[in-house]
Amino acid sequence: MQCKSTNSEKTVLFITVGFLVLFLILKQNVFLYIALGVGILGAISTFLATQIDWLWTKLGWILSFIVPNILMTLIFYFVLTPTAFLSRIFGKKDAMDLKNTHDSLWKSKDASYSKESFEKPW
Repeated sequence: MQCKSTNSEKTVLFITVGFLVLFLILKQNVFLYIALGVGILGAISTFLATQIDWLWTKLGWILSFIVPNILMTLIFYFVLTPTAFLSRIFGKKDAMDLKNTHDSLWKSKDASYSKESFEKPW
């Protein structure tokens, strides 16, 4: 009889391997104990593996509301704000021509066009 692997068993395996990797990198015994606990509980019972999978999914769902907001805030304050300040200091004063200082909104371009300029416009 062939054993069919379920999504919850894969989740338990992923969590176990993840905590083992954390143990190998950080050398903290608590990660080893968590990996052993999750792995043994998932191997003993399919019901417990399903519950661990449910908890892991809910944790991911909760973090999906928190992490993007923190990430976007960091990008805004550490990338976009300094770029805007540098643009204000060193850039053109009216880059988008928002101040209407001209007689007309049309921009005239003095150029001569030939037949070849229309053949390959890009």
